[in-house]
Amino acid sequence: MGFEVDEEQVADFGGYLGAEASQTLPKIERLARDEGMSDHGFLGLLEPLGKAVNGPASELVGEGFSLMQTKMCDLADGVIAAAKSYGYTEETNKSTLERFGLDDNPGKEVTFGRYEYRYDPNASDQDFDKPRRGSYSQFRTTELSDVSIDRPDTKYTDDIDVGPVLSVLDWIWSEFNVDGGKGFTDSIISPLAGNYNSINANGEAWKKVGEQFGELVGNMGTNATTLAANSWQGDAAEAFKQFIDVFWTRGAAWAGQKVGEFIALGFEKIADASKQLAQLAVDAINKIIKLAAKIGSKFIPIVGWAWTAIEYGAWLLGIDVDALHENIMQIIDLAQKVFNLYENIETIVTTMEDYFNNAQELTDAVKKIPEIGSLEDAVSTYETIKDKGTEMEKQLKEIDKAATEADKTLEEIDQTVEEATG
Repeated sequence: MGFEVDEEQVADFGGYLGAEASQTLPKIERLARDEGMSDHGFLGLLEPLGKAVNGPASELVGEGFSLMQTKMCDLADGVIAAAKSYGYTEETNKSTLERFGLDDNPGKEVTFGRYEYRYDPNASDQDFDKPRRGSYSQFRTTELSDVSIDRPDTKYTDDIDVGPVLSVLDWIWSEFNVDGGKGFTDSIISPLAGNYNSINANGEAWKKVGEQFGELVGNMGTNATTLAANSWQGDAAEAFKQFIDVFWTRGAAWAGQKVGEFIALGFEKIADASKQLAQLAVDAINKIIKLAAKIGSKFIPIVGWAWTAIEYGAWLLGIDVDALHENIMQIIDLAQKVFNLYENIETIVTTMEDYFNNAQELTDAVKKIPEIGSLEDAVSTYETIKDKGTEMEKQLKEIDKAATEADKTLEEIDQTVEEATG
């Protein structure tokens, strides 16, 4: 096959890929980690899960994006090397990572680079003083859709008003050792501190991450088509198009969307299940408060006494000790129901602690993108695409498998809620 090539445009496409790696990917990564892995709503009983989400799981996300950034820059190097094979020359021999100031990336998160290689009108105004090529590039970086993540400051504790009966409840909790020496607030109220609307917002963020992956790779495909139609025909160009399609459109981007989907489902399930159990707990706590108010109104003179003293001297005060004891036992029985609900929430936390490690699947998929060096040798490159493409397909099947396993985990959560509410 013969070929036609505009080596300047081919090289500029390499610069375009570097710009996507240094500007677009970090924006998606920030959304994934700052919003998608936020621990904002994970308070009370859910706090351990928040630490796992915002800690190890978030680092896995960062490693995946960092590797993707490196792989995209490697592809840019391959494209620029192809341009040089056609006669393109430039003063620097820096790699794309070096050109964009990404070579010191520690690997835990994606870093923003600088625009030095190409003139991109999508760059922000504050970058316009940096050196660029002399004309507008025809390859525009991705304009990501706007994202606004709302985290209403909603707490179930707002639906509970202990008011003046707290002293009654603290007395019962102490005198009858309801919860190992804890006061009523620490025992019953504090565990409900989670913000379930905020947790659900994490899932919304991951849905947006999936959408933005689609926008990025869709734009890469559009620009690649423009390059192939106007400036680059031949065997190397065909190999390049196959590489974009196999490893980015149907590979890394699909993986990012898929992983985003089932991570989002995980947050939605936690929020929904915890919300159902928390509402039951609130209902029971409000019944406890009503009973405590009843005790306060009838038996306030002896609240604070030792129970043995009440049993001994109640007849002197005309106190119906049996009725008082019955009310107290009703409160303790309701408290135990609340504790059982809290155990169910703790079960959900334990079940889900490893769920978000599925972010590793994105990293594993990106690892299957081969380092291609120069695209000049089209035959060799085609064989690489064919062989490595098979590996990528296997990895994508692993993601489907992981998603199926994730569904089983979510089914366990449904079963926990059903047993608690049934």
